[in-house]
Amino acid sequence: MSVLEGVLKEELERIERNIASYESLLAALPKGYLSEQRLKSKVYCYRKRREGNKIISEYIGPIGSPDAKKAAVDYEQRKRIEKNLRILRKEEARLLKALRHYGD
Repeated sequence: MSVLEGVLKEELERIERNIASYESLLAALPKGYLSEQRLKSKVYCYRKRREGNKIISEYIGPIGSPDAKKAAVDYEQRKRIEKNLRILRKEEARLLKALRHYGD
């Protein structure tokens, strides 16, 4: 085993650990997206998610309430984690391709 192959394997292991960590964080966060609905003069926050062919709308609360603010933070955190996961999976695929060279 060459030094470079060892480094690539270590990096692949690190990326796989990070992917598992991010996936566990995602499992703890609520799925779906946030939407606003105006009723009369007030604006309310809802979380919408898909279950099979149905779209489920979950009431969060009025815009500006602590629940709506927490939902917004969770939503942004979920988007950030999903973006990082996409980057890590691309890097994982790239490393696997590079390691196939050493398997020949």
